[in-house]
Amino acid sequence: MTSIYEAEPSPERAGAMLVAALTSQRAEPRLAGWLAQEVASFDPGWRRRVGRELAYDGGERGMVGVGLALLSGVASPEDTAPVRLLGLLSRDFGQLAIRVLRHVPGAGGDLVWLAERSDPTRHAQAVEALCDLAEPVTHAWLLREGVRLDGPSTAAARRVAETVGLADLLDGEEIPPDVVEQAGRLLLAMTQRGAGSAELRDYTDAASALVRFSRAAARMNATLDRYAMIMALLADLHTGQAATLAWPDRELALVRTALDRLLDQSAWADCLADAARSGNPDTYRRACWATQLRTTLRQTPPVTPSSNDFRARIAIRVSVPDPAHRGTVETRILVNGRHLCAEAFTAGPAEQPENLLGPDHPLHADVEPHEVRLAQTDCTEGCCGALFVTIERRGDEVIWRSWRNPDCPGLDLPTLHFDAAEYDAEVARAEADHSWEWPARTVARLVRARLREQPDLLARWDCAAGWVAAGPPDTSRVEVSYFHPARPRGGDDLWLQFVAVIDLPANDPEDMRDEIVRRITDSDPRRPQWLAGGSAEAAQAYGFDWPPRRS
Repeated sequence: MTSIYEAEPSPERAGAMLVAALTSQRAEPRLAGWLAQEVASFDPGWRRRVGRELAYDGGERGMVGVGLALLSGVASPEDTAPVRLLGLLSRDFGQLAIRVLRHVPGAGGDLVWLAERSDPTRHAQAVEALCDLAEPVTHAWLLREGVRLDGPSTAAARRVAETVGLADLLDGEEIPPDVVEQAGRLLLAMTQRGAGSAELRDYTDAASALVRFSRAAARMNATLDRYAMIMALLADLHTGQAATLAWPDRELALVRTALDRLLDQSAWADCLADAARSGNPDTYRRACWATQLRTTLRQTPPVTPSSNDFRARIAIRVSVPDPAHRGTVETRILVNGRHLCAEAFTAGPAEQPENLLGPDHPLHADVEPHEVRLAQTDCTEGCCGALFVTIERRGDEVIWRSWRNPDCPGLDLPTLHFDAAEYDAEVARAEADHSWEWPARTVARLVRARLREQPDLLARWDCAAGWVAAGPPDTSRVEVSYFHPARPRGGDDLWLQFVAVIDLPANDPEDMRDEIVRRITDSDPRRPQWLAGGSAEAAQAYGFDWPPRRS
């Protein structure tokens, strides 16, 4: 009897054995990607032949997935039509089909076809593949459709700008208005949280593209979308990534001024006024956001460096995203006019104002040093890091020192020295300034303060307040979380979390605060419809039905 170990099979025989073992598996892209790497050195003709047999004639999900994996890197133009059709059958097949098409010269049109018919994730993957292919015939589509501000394709904004030559597109006298708008949207996408915290700064031509956009922006007709786009770019030019670019002398100020003056023109001012009078709640909120943001930028001029070479100057600005797009409210700390977190930490947003400007006063400087978290990743601090600094007061100075990022042991940032009187005044001003809030955010702050000041309101039901949050600026929603029991005795104790989700009509914020507190505390707030966390064991112990499936 011959042992199976007596002779090593040929690569093709080993590959066939591997394929036979995997075709019964579910076509997960991760598994298929691993297979493609394992057989990358095998004969391309063998991979192409077996891949086609499995992908086109396999008839089973696992066979098709393995077939697409085998075709990656060896497919020819004649494969593009059937591969793109297979890509529509499922999300997994879509990712595998894109993996195949990105290596086929001339497949740009097929990737566009698949992207236009796919979900947001597959659309983003197709855009990345199109940037790899860099076929000029697809550049117009990439500029027009490649990036969606509220989708995962935002992460590809810089690559799209580099692929289409964005700065060069804006260099001319007769630029079509739609190209100007598409360029502005692409520049804005690079400033968004979904793109990461350094995409605009990593784009080599960012400053020149912004300069050329500011000169060409007047070619666009005024619409609310375009007004909001310009306002968001202006905000970033004041306090975001754009403000930290390596600008030539006075160039940044000139770009800000050009865009600001454009919005002063009657057509743009009338456009905003019409939006505010439209009667559409979403349009009205967006117009209010743009109006408030413009007022804030004008009332808080750019921060200049301190005249004292040894001491820095601090300014604190709250950044609120366009209500029409997802985003995070950030506390942007400017040191000598530069966004500190945008330069020192690129893995996530700056902290929200409630965390830095709230009732615990974390930015206050005392003789006793204390550590403050200024920013953290979109996931969690424990996963991908955060930015910490130690704050202390020494005589007439406030000192920021001992910078720390758990995910970057070698972090080396300079110690900052501030004039204590100037520092205290700016922190106090920022803590008292709530002009950036929308109504629901104001109500959430007032509810949070009431529950903090009067813990007995919930304690009588053996509950303790957790977080209180406002919905996005386009809603009037407030969410209040609380725990039962109020004081678990130890880490192994049973507990439940409830979240009251309340939509209220526009009204006086203090009246809405009182209404929310009344709804939650006048009767037992431990209501089944608000059960949001804990465990099935805790639910059973406290007399609740644990939901079988939670979204």
